[in-house]
Amino acid sequence: MRRWGIRKKVLVVTLVPTLVTTLLLGLFFTYSWVTNIENLLKDRGESLSRQLSAGSEYGLFTANRSLLSSLSNALLEEQDVRSITFFDGEHDRILHTGPGSSDDVGKEALNGEDPRQINRPDSTVFVTPVYLRDLMSQSTLEPGSRPEAGNGNKKPIGWVSVEMSHIRTEKETYKALLISLLLVLGGVLLSLAIALRLSRAFTDPVFELNEAVARLKEGKLDTRVHTGAGPEFEQLESGLNEMAGELSKAQAEMQQNVDQATEDLRETLETIEIQNIELDFARKEALEASRIKSEFLANMSHEIRTPLNGIIGFTELLLKSPLPRQQRDHLSTIRKSSEILLTIINDILDFSKIEAGKLILDRIPFQLRDIVEEVMVMLAPAAHSKNLDLVPLVYNDVPDNIMGDPLRVKQVITNLVNNAIKFTQTGEVVLRASLEEEDKEDNRITLRLSITDSGVGLSRAQQQSLFNAFSQADASTARQYGGTGLGLAISKRLVEEMGGKIGLESELGKGSTFWFTLTSELSSAGEAIAPKDALRGERVIYLEQQKTTGLAVEHMLREWGMTVDRVSSPGVMQEQIEEAQKAQSGYAVALLGITRHLLNSSQYCSLVRILELERDCRTLLLTPTLDTHDTPLSGLASGHLTKPVRRDALYDELLLLVHGISSGQRQLHSPAAARETAKPSARVPRVLAVDDNDANLKLVLTLLKDCLIEAEGASSGFEALSKARQKSFDLVFMDLQMPGMDGVETTERLRALDGNSRRTRIIALTAHALAEEHDRLVGQGFDGYLAKPISNSQLVDIIYDYTGYSCDGGTESGYPPMPEIRDTRRAPRPSTRNRQPDCISVTESIQLAAGKADLAEELFSMLVEQIRIDLDRVNQLWDNGEREELLECVHKLHGATRYCGVPELRGAASQLETALKRTAPDAEYLKDQLLAAMERLQAWSEQTDWQQLFRQHNQQAAAD
Repeated sequence: MRRWGIRKKVLVVTLVPTLVTTLLLGLFFTYSWVTNIENLLKDRGESLSRQLSAGSEYGLFTANRSLLSSLSNALLEEQDVRSITFFDGEHDRILHTGPGSSDDVGKEALNGEDPRQINRPDSTVFVTPVYLRDLMSQSTLEPGSRPEAGNGNKKPIGWVSVEMSHIRTEKETYKALLISLLLVLGGVLLSLAIALRLSRAFTDPVFELNEAVARLKEGKLDTRVHTGAGPEFEQLESGLNEMAGELSKAQAEMQQNVDQATEDLRETLETIEIQNIELDFARKEALEASRIKSEFLANMSHEIRTPLNGIIGFTELLLKSPLPRQQRDHLSTIRKSSEILLTIINDILDFSKIEAGKLILDRIPFQLRDIVEEVMVMLAPAAHSKNLDLVPLVYNDVPDNIMGDPLRVKQVITNLVNNAIKFTQTGEVVLRASLEEEDKEDNRITLRLSITDSGVGLSRAQQQSLFNAFSQADASTARQYGGTGLGLAISKRLVEEMGGKIGLESELGKGSTFWFTLTSELSSAGEAIAPKDALRGERVIYLEQQKTTGLAVEHMLREWGMTVDRVSSPGVMQEQIEEAQKAQSGYAVALLGITRHLLNSSQYCSLVRILELERDCRTLLLTPTLDTHDTPLSGLASGHLTKPVRRDALYDELLLLVHGISSGQRQLHSPAAARETAKPSARVPRVLAVDDNDANLKLVLTLLKDCLIEAEGASSGFEALSKARQKSFDLVFMDLQMPGMDGVETTERLRALDGNSRRTRIIALTAHALAEEHDRLVGQGFDGYLAKPISNSQLVDIIYDYTGYSCDGGTESGYPPMPEIRDTRRAPRPSTRNRQPDCISVTESIQLAAGKADLAEELFSMLVEQIRIDLDRVNQLWDNGEREELLECVHKLHGATRYCGVPELRGAASQLETALKRTAPDAEYLKDQLLAAMERLQAWSEQTDWQQLFRQHNQQAAAD
């Protein structure tokens, strides 16, 4: 009620008591009237029934119907009497007068000695007994009294039923209700009129005052109010009028102050205009300084990268030549130092590009998992050299085909992972990619990528300034870690340019987690990815020393539908594989993930030898990045991959080990992998290299010579034009900045030499990093550009893209075949899933040789030599269909196995010999089993010092 107005309050105070009183009186009046009507009907009914009972005594006694009929007709003339019925002493109806029937009175009502009343919906029946009295009696009937029976008879001689109608009673009731309603409405309307009149007496003056206040608010300060509503309102009126007068005075003073302030402001604006002119001059000077800075950075980029290009290029060329170890170490140090210097230059130029607002992001479809794997594989050697576990975890709900700038995303991930490796001495570095938000209507997603390390951590003060340019956690001159302090600043700006956020969570001494979000659209133009379901249902046993790496690999295997059983030690793995083979459900592959210090472990070597040779179970090694693959374990296992494991490489390796299916050609990861397929050109192209720097020109010519291309060089634009007029070239590498005639002008003149039928391909050699090179150079007549420092792979790709010539014959420089490499390994035999007889038993061999170890050794040596010959011969005889010669060969082999402890080979030879004699349909299968047993025995003999085993047994027997 506090928020109600005065009118509402007056109406409530006036109307509520009146309404309550009127309603109560109306209800009481109505209830009394209706009750009186009902009581009147009841009294009349009882009175008429008593009178009729007294008058019908003689008629009932004599059963005189005419007398009863006259009585009933006379009584029917009374109001509200509807019907009359007479009953005799036996409850039988004697006479009924009026509408309706009296059969429903009921015998219960006729059994009593007292009058009764029966209520019906539209009438009331009064039943009164009739007694025989003394005719001479002068007594009168009292209401409610029963006449005494004459002659000593107390039983009624009959009953009289009088039915009274409710029609007139209901009419009276409705009349009473209507009158009450009219009275209540009249009282309410009267009260409402009085309340409205009183409320207006209060509210009208208030409204006048409100209107006066509103006019004052609008600025009409000459407003005055006079309501004449009483002394209370007169005080309020006088206060309001006085306030209006004071406001009028204040306005006049304020206007005077405004005029003065306006004059002061005019003078201030004139001063500001002068300052703006000065600022405009300063802005033009700043823009000119920025332009000069950009040009300076571009020139510095060229001037620094030009000698750096020669340093890195010739260092790599020297590293490919035979050198003493000390000189090779010195050259490796030069190359690493040059790469660090190049990284610092790139960071500074990238930061300058961002500050100048010239950063342009691409928007192309790319696969996030490929980007993550490329970064991890690139940085794996640095992590593994510190014995760190480097693990990528990309969850299943993360889509792969997204739109964005893959190079910038890769740059951010590389910066963050590289920092994590740099500041982590022990433990692990884990990259996680998860789906944070998905909008299916707009086809947009938000990804969250986090890099967690177990390094030194950061304090709160360090965290606050970490993303600032040229800021480092340790900025002292004695700091342990190098760098420019631009990596995180560049990463932050790149993430913000891509519409994401970046941050970190860290605690000093407990590691750090750097994260950033990437908001992008899903790519609908991506290539359809073939489902990896060829391994679904296969069982794999996995031993991994590094917990997070094991989680990532197991995640991939289960995603492909494989069943993975994790074990904790080599002994448990061996036992579990043996039990599975006994149960006829062996494993398809055994995965062994080991760390660097376990590469030469005798326990793991023994495990791999037992699994491969004795259990016939294929093993796949997962090791850190190694300088060489020539380790004892890699020579024993069927497969070998380096960590972090790439999805495609792992899937292809498992396909080869489980099903013997090779993935065919495996593309090298290079920018040329996405180029259009073209038929390589057999003709060696004619190439011209133009550069004013002798070192760079020599490097380009050397790289072209390694590609078996006899190129020509020119140190200036004039020399290039002279040579182009003498002969035509298929490809020209043109330096942009040259004295006299720069690369752009030289290109224009070369274009003038082109005819309608041919166009010389010209590639710009540039070190500029602040300009949008590609679009600008294309507009100046170039076909493409190659950034310095030039690498051999970039040069080969350019030559292939623009001439179709494949530089795969560079044997002089030791370069690998560039377009692709092939896996030439022979497909291994799938793992044995059930229990097999032992491949070799030294004890049985000695027993078969009458306990003579030296004889057993000689017999086994003869068997091994025979197997080497029979392996190819069995295959050749089977392919040629020479069954008789094959049977003779197998029989001879079977005979040799009878004198050596080779249960598996003996059983296979016996089964195949029997099948060949009976021409069994499974002979080909048994032939493959025999070859597999022969290969296992041959591999065992090559991997085991079996002569020492026989001699140890002989020495032990002599000692006993």
